[in-house]
Amino acid sequence: MASADAHRDRLPKLTYLDGKGVVEPIRVALSIGGVAFEDERVSYEEIRSRRALGLLPTGQVPVLDLGDQEGPYSQSQALLRWAGRQSGLYPDELQLRCDIVCDTVVELTVKMGPWWYGAALGRHPVTSEPAVHLTEEQRKEVALFLNDVLFPSRCADLERLLVRSGGPFFCGSRMTICDLSWWNFASPVLEGEYEAGGISARCLSACPQICALVQRITDHPDVKAYYAERKG
Repeated sequence: MASADAHRDRLPKLTYLDGKGVVEPIRVALSIGGVAFEDERVSYEEIRSRRALGLLPTGQVPVLDLGDQEGPYSQSQALLRWAGRQSGLYPDELQLRCDIVCDTVVELTVKMGPWWYGAALGRHPVTSEPAVHLTEEQRKEVALFLNDVLFPSRCADLERLLVRSGGPFFCGSRMTICDLSWWNFASPVLEGEYEAGGISARCLSACPQICALVQRITDHPDVKAYYAERKG
């Protein structure tokens, strides 16, 4: 009984790098839902060490430790859905609509990998080094395809979904994890962080509604409260 009580009293521990990456929607969702958690931020060296010790279920972060005998748990989308259920941002009746958006964002993120890492297969699963290097010319070709074809096409799909929902969020009047997922992906694009690498904010210029949604999430009182607390 004492052991079970200890598990119940222990805060969930979410482990990731000291940056936003794929975990930021999870952190923000938990914060919005008032779910207390330990936000563990580790270095690449620590990740390599834990991987070698077999402490990362799929060899990577994020990892969620609930203090139970089944965990720890991994894979960002699984953890995002868990966070959504805990916070009320992944309600049963909206899950199918929500997953459409989340999976589209995942597709964009995966297709962006070769450009991001300069490697056809992203990172090596053991060493974390870039796997199957691209030449600089190939990397530019990837950026051109992302900027001129894939992002405008898929984001037009998302634009239609948002308009059809009646807004202001992808699932209508209620913010869900898919809004956070899109916001996390699109923010650096719109802020010009990838401009030097050939991906411009202009690739989203034909999608004003989903661009406005990014700002809507940034300005949301609960999101602003999360970052204010982080700064404090």
